[in-house]
Amino acid sequence: MTTIQSKTTKIIFTILLCNFLAISSFAQSSQSVNIIFNGINKNTKNYQVIIDRNSFYSNKNYNSTNNNQNTAVINNLETDKHTIKVYRLGNNNPKYNSTSKKTLVYSKTFDLREGYDMDITINVNGRVQFSESSISDNEESDDKSPMANYEFTQLLQRVKSKWSQALKGETESEAFNNPDNYFSTSQVRQLLTLITSESDRLDLAKLSYRSITDSANFTRLYDLFKTQASKNELNDFLRTKGWDISTGQTNMKTPMVESKFNPLLQNVRSKWSQALKGETESEAFNNPNNYFSTSQIRQLLMLITSESDRLDLAKLSYRSVTDSANFTQLYDLFKTQESRDELNDFLHTKGWNISTGENATKTPMPDNKFTALLQSVRNKWSQALKGETESDAFNNSNNYFSTSQIRQLLMLITSETDRLDLAKLSYRSVTDSANFIRLLDLFKIQANRDELNNFLGTKGWNITNNQTTIKTPMADEDFNQLLINVRGSVIQFLKVGYETDVFNNPNNFFSTNQIRQLLLLINSESNRLELAKLSYKTVTDPANFSQVNNLFNLQSSRDELANYIKNH
Repeated sequence: MTTIQSKTTKIIFTILLCNFLAISSFAQSSQSVNIIFNGINKNTKNYQVIIDRNSFYSNKNYNSTNNNQNTAVINNLETDKHTIKVYRLGNNNPKYNSTSKKTLVYSKTFDLREGYDMDITINVNGRVQFSESSISDNEESDDKSPMANYEFTQLLQRVKSKWSQALKGETESEAFNNPDNYFSTSQVRQLLTLITSESDRLDLAKLSYRSITDSANFTRLYDLFKTQASKNELNDFLRTKGWDISTGQTNMKTPMVESKFNPLLQNVRSKWSQALKGETESEAFNNPNNYFSTSQIRQLLMLITSESDRLDLAKLSYRSVTDSANFTQLYDLFKTQESRDELNDFLHTKGWNISTGENATKTPMPDNKFTALLQSVRNKWSQALKGETESDAFNNSNNYFSTSQIRQLLMLITSETDRLDLAKLSYRSVTDSANFIRLLDLFKIQANRDELNNFLGTKGWNITNNQTTIKTPMADEDFNQLLINVRGSVIQFLKVGYETDVFNNPNNFFSTNQIRQLLLLINSESNRLELAKLSYKTVTDPANFSQVNNLFNLQSSRDELANYIKNH
């Protein structure tokens, strides 16, 4: 009897132990998932999120953490693979949630790991981001080392190879969310510069913070954001991480005012030797209180005759430049490829992504080769394959295209969002960038035009989002005929009168290069100056207009033109 009781006791104990272990195991392997609807409100699109069989809507109030976020929580999910689907709904009224038209915008299977909760953020534009957080507050390791150069180069290349911005962003998001990955600020910078949308770039910057190894340098990313709103939002984010940032700390640099810059320019000119000129400029660039526009730096560098000295000063000036997107406009100051390559290498250290030889003279693809490419795209039976073929062509560093060629390729793509991604991808390869805005009429949706405008703004263009009139420079054939007509006027005052009428015609627009050619036909500096001022309203690439300055021998003429542009 005792033996039977003993066996029974052991069996009961074993069962209880197994149950206890099972319960403990279950408790250890169940995690939470937070679904964060970020910035989504009654004025934006409504989204439905389905995780396994759990459904959530952005227009319902869950556990709001602040005015800009609405957070739904799923507790006790098992550590396993889970499926998420995100739908954009056609109606924002909660009572129509179950019957509203749905468009699938995202689908993925994700792993929920033991010991980690998951935050899934749904942004206004439908972008989905994943972020893991350790259940234990003490699990974070201080031993962070940035990704090895070889591995990072592979990641960078993988992002570059994605033909759409959405795929680039998703690849970077996964890299930043991987708990095994850590990055230096410089590495994060290189990744973020591949993202053209400022809002997406901001989301990824915040997402990257977990993985940063040199957080003290994180504010060096500020100049990647053009709008003060984005800088302020990054400030607010850093405050949540314990940073002490005063309001306005990230205000943009403003270039030296003309009244101060002109005396500096005159001071450099007055030095009798090149050594003294260089020393004066070096002191100006090293002064932490001085900032310069690319145009101002250009004027200073042109006073230096030695190319090696000019290169050293160009690199020295980078700290002080206020419009870094235009910095590559200095390339033509260097005649040797060696100097250009060295400037490229320098810009690489500042987070630029410039391939060797990118600054060389670009010539568009020959007609026979382009016709074959065009036919190859047409032969693809699906839009996805057409887009992939064009993406490969634009990504090929040996290919260059005229705006007209790019236009023909884009017209084969029916999706406007894909067309927009390819247009931005093509910009690297365009040979006549002054004509690039002629592509705007390929986009019917104003939001897409605005996005292309914003993209061109990062390339140094001066285009406002509400610009209703699209300025496109006069076609080459028409312009060549115009030049012939002006040259045909044998008397100078007739040439001046002809050009005055041309610049006053509200239907005429010109690139800076075209304006230069017209002004060179005028001998009198005073007449040339008046025509230059008159032409400014017609210029399609105002960022380049400072290239007209060297048509004037008198400093007073240059100053007068600068003041005119400043006031207009």
